Amino acid sequence: MRFPLDGDKSCLVFMRYIDLSHQQGFKSGLKKTRRRLKRTFLSNGPWRAILTVFFLVIFGIGLFFSGSLLLNLGKKLFSGPSLLITFFKDASDLKENQGRVNILLLGTGGEGHQGYNLSDTIILASVSPKNKEVALVSIPRDLWVEDLKAKINTAYAFGEEKKKGGGIELAESVVTSTLGIPIHYTARIDFSGFQKAIDLVGGVDVNVEKEFTDSKYPIEGKENDLCGYKIVEVEGDGVKKNLIQDATGSAVLVEDPFFCRYETIHFTKGLTHMDGKTALKFVRSRMGTNGEGSDFARARRQQQVISALKNKVFSLNTLFDPKKVISLLATFGRSIDSDIKEEEIAPFLKLVQSLQDGNFRNLVLSSQGEDALLETPTTENYNGQWVLVPKGGNFQILQTRVKNFIFIEESLKKPNP
Repeated sequence: MRFPLDGDKSCLVFMRYIDLSHQQGFKSGLKKTRRRLKRTFLSNGPWRAILTVFFLVIFGIGLFFSGSLLLNLGKKLFSGPSLLITFFKDASDLKENQGRVNILLLGTGGEGHQGYNLSDTIILASVSPKNKEVALVSIPRDLWVEDLKAKINTAYAFGEEKKKGGGIELAESVVTSTLGIPIHYTARIDFSGFQKAIDLVGGVDVNVEKEFTDSKYPIEGKENDLCGYKIVEVEGDGVKKNLIQDATGSAVLVEDPFFCRYETIHFTKGLTHMDGKTALKFVRSRMGTNGEGSDFARARRQQQVISALKNKVFSLNTLFDPKKVISLLATFGRSIDSDIKEEEIAPFLKLVQSLQDGNFRNLVLSSQGEDALLETPTTENYNGQWVLVPKGGNFQILQTRVKNFIFIEESLKKPNP
């Protein structure tokens, strides 16, 4: 199928819709990258790279969303004038509940990481198209789900194991039943895509709230490095144990001998410019000092980077730079899963445009503080795992808090007419 570019009227309609055709040099930029577009996207199959650009940027949930949805829609629109009516749809054509579009955003480690399909980041983004407002709810990955007999971060992985594409389906179902909020759309991105996106926009400026050091940040690719030791099996008292054999040949029991698997990272309080690699370390660090070693602190840091990414992209007008857009498309081609349909892309674009100056609110579900909704039970009833559950096992209180945050607090924050 041909992807029409220069001189094609339907292409101009498409570009005008996303406010790009008025930018000087845009057509020349398209000429220079025409061959690259065809090679990168048409050969890989178009369902996978542009929505990321828009949702990563405008929802600020930079961890997630796919992209070539838009490209695929463009191709289909350009194949016949009758389909151009798709572009006249607006946000009201999206699935919604009580005036809000609810999007589940998942971040996974991706190939090459242990537990690559486990959701390291889980965020519910509830969007009010009418009020141009987004409520972000960070869900801890250790939240126990009784129906799964496992933590909530396993839902996507379990679904994918059962069938290809089943991860999104199961994750939506689990989060809906847990929070009592219907999920309309879901998108997953692996962290390699997140890192590359930040680099493509020149990095982000993040206000680090607390100085901290993490001396055990895992080094990618060294997860199984023995650091020069050998593991030997020793039997004593009828029990077999794996011990470490040092340079002298002696077998010793060492608490954590694999020092070479880790590096020390440090962040100083204050405004910090971060490239993709640094930002990824900032949001994934789990062993930080100064209270920054908890999942809840990590969730807050993730939301900080999300906000910084949104601000940076808009300040640079990245969406109006064809070279950056194309680079983002190529970056996300294999990093994304999403259940957004082609006919829903145009309404999403209009929603995205309306949120450029929108209000973003944040809630982190936590076991810390006086208003904590979660608690840590003993491990014996949870397969020996450290997990989080609602206080008193009452999901109703948790669901009420989330609904109040999304609906009631939104109304309280509305400006007076």
